[in-house]
Amino acid sequence: MSALTAVVQIGTAPPLGGGVEPAVVAHLYEGGIPRFLAYEVGEGEDTDDGTATGADGPHLTRIPGAYAPPIEDNTAYPLTDLLLGTYREGSAITQRLDTLSRKAAANYGRTFREMVFSSDVEWGSDGYGRLFEARSQLEAHPVEAVVAVGFLPGVSDEVRLAIEDNRDRLDGQTPRLTAGPADR
Repeated sequence: MSALTAVVQIGTAPPLGGGVEPAVVAHLYEGGIPRFLAYEVGEGEDTDDGTATGADGPHLTRIPGAYAPPIEDNTAYPLTDLLLGTYREGSAITQRLDTLSRKAAANYGRTFREMVFSSDVEWGSDGYGRLFEARSQLEAHPVEAVVAVGFLPGVSDEVRLAIEDNRDRLDGQTPRLTAGPADR
């Protein structure tokens, strides 16, 4: 049975205080193959007369597919791939990453979002070179987005360590949100 074991929020720092104004929220489920389900966060709408309809406030729009990060790899890229597939504008080199994604779409028929959420991109497969280059570029330049990670009780050590290792490679604000025991 799958269980929610981590939450990743990607967005901008609020003008006052700390935290994150999320543009993307991703939930990691474990139980079998670990996989992320991701959502874009949009603004709610009010009615014409300004009254609330129950539909105002943030809206979550599911990104089709699921991302099963290869956690067992020597170097895992769960956060880097989430940034590439959902929020490249959070990078200091957004234009370069967008260009690489367009080239991947032109040459292989898949953008980075599709590579991350819809298809299996492994070493030697079509498009892997572009994705690997984008990963390297993203991790070599400052990340202007806030990437907040929270672990829940039950997260496996393998998953937690892979995410923390990737978080350490990102040059930017990557706070760890805690829930449960301090060592989780």
